[in-house]
Amino acid sequence: MMGRTLLRVCFAALGLGMAGAAHSADYDGQLPDEGFGGMWSCLYARVDGGVTLYERPEVLQPIGAGFDNGGGGTTTSAITPQIDPTGFFEGGIGCQVASSLRIEITGGVRLKSSLTDAFPGSLDADIGSQYVFVSSYWDITNYAGFTPYVGGGIGASKNEISGLAAPAGATGSSEYDFAYHVGVGVSYNLTSNLKFDLAYRYVDLGETISGVDTAALPADQGAISVDNIQGHEVKVGLRYHFGDPTW
Repeated sequence: MMGRTLLRVCFAALGLGMAGAAHSADYDGQLPDEGFGGMWSCLYARVDGGVTLYERPEVLQPIGAGFDNGGGGTTTSAITPQIDPTGFFEGGIGCQVASSLRIEITGGVRLKSSLTDAFPGSLDADIGSQYVFVSSYWDITNYAGFTPYVGGGIGASKNEISGLAAPAGATGSSEYDFAYHVGVGVSYNLTSNLKFDLAYRYVDLGETISGVDTAALPADQGAISVDNIQGHEVKVGLRYHFGDPTW
């Protein structure tokens, strides 16, 4: 339920960004400075790093020897284990299409984190992710070099589960899934082209399912499914704008 609500907020933020830019006085529907040189002038590059505080995911795991890959019945149990906090790094490129609108593509790597539950030996694994987002941001205003903004984006994630010591028969694997994020932040002008960026965002990276050691167990036993890989993040970074400043 929370994921659906935040997804609506994400698209609402994207819509606000587009609407705010379209009605800003200095936006004429074209890139800054017409022509090929203008296209280059809108570009910027960014690098970021931060920390992720995960919400508790839902995990389907086998009971005893039986398992049916989440089909229900009495062969699976749903638990909400803990994913330890972890760090992430990302980079990307974007275009400042107006003083109040940015569009960017970013990719990142989330470091592996321990996935455990309250019962020693029943679940012991690591979770890691790689992802790509296409995002838009509405730069609300600029005051004394500070620019607050809101935005969000959609993309794809590759979620990996590895290092499984329990349950028996489960092995490392990876899964691609839909991902999205929404957040707020503020940037500060270090120079006319270089900005420091501080932001909070909520991310949903989807789900993943482990493999199965078929030599040890039948193919329908031993796997675990990790759903709702979601988290709250604080990140810091730098943005370098190649063209003239927009504020």
